[in-house]
Amino acid sequence: MRKSTSVIVDAESSPEVTAVVVLWNCRGFVGGCLESLKRSDVRVQVLAFDNASEDGSADVAESYGVPVLRSAANIGFPAAVNALLPACRAPVTLLLNPDVVVERGALERCLTALEEPRVGMVGANLRRPDGRPDAPAARRFRSVLTIALESLGLAALWWRLDVQYFPTWDRRSSRDVPCINGAFAMLRTETLHRVGGLDETVFLYLEDQELCRAVAGLGLRIRFVADAVAVHVGGGPTTASSPERRAVAYLHRLDASLEIVRRRQGTVARLVSLGVLAARCSALLAVAAVRGDADGRLKYRKALAWLARQWDRRRPPGPVP
Repeated sequence: MRKSTSVIVDAESSPEVTAVVVLWNCRGFVGGCLESLKRSDVRVQVLAFDNASEDGSADVAESYGVPVLRSAANIGFPAAVNALLPACRAPVTLLLNPDVVVERGALERCLTALEEPRVGMVGANLRRPDGRPDAPAARRFRSVLTIALESLGLAALWWRLDVQYFPTWDRRSSRDVPCINGAFAMLRTETLHRVGGLDETVFLYLEDQELCRAVAGLGLRIRFVADAVAVHVGGGPTTASSPERRAVAYLHRLDASLEIVRRRQGTVARLVSLGVLAARCSALLAVAAVRGDADGRLKYRKALAWLARQWDRRRPPGPVP
């Protein structure tokens, strides 16, 4: 039984877990996240990287005694995490989004699961604020099939076709899964170093799938821990940002999907996915035009223009400003 400390450890203490938190215009969320870590029964070292926030997010983190590495530009999520790796003192690292509130006991239960044979990474049972399961907390890899089912609207029409998110599983039991959500991902610090940190060729979105793929490549299991609960607000910084920023963020989601498919299923699968996504964006652009949705028109026009440049080779979007 661990002795309860209920504090974020200082620079002189010996932590059990290092929580790595990347900040980007998340002032309204980061306080709740850090408060939940303070209530933990685990000794936690918290490190934060600020991706050029404009709302004082870094100041809020520092008010909790958290050291913040500030960047003059948004360098992306994977690069921000990797910049903090040399400072991780604990044997276990937790990748944690600032819009996640960790419930009491969740860290302990995840640490226990990480001690099971050949478990390389564990994820919490993420819930939405209204208590509903956060589907991406456990999922299959993005693929041509999941992109097609989503783009055609079939997954929304019949729940059993939502194959990416295990529609027949109620998430009341722990199990091994292909992927967990990077909003809460715990693994041994040594393992994170062995896989070379996060893949910086993906600026934003689905870098967690690449991390799961790399950890599984070491012969290790990815474990979803049902009784380790955390609340994931989800989408806060992006939703609260400008239409231009949301549009660029959407390009990164498309780019990550295509790149994951290429790496797992090959170039032909990528091209098929590209065509499906282009058709989906065309349909959504028409819907936005009919509804008079200016933000939607901006988003899908940019998406179609960017997709048109991807047929011969990958051209990643620029940073989210």
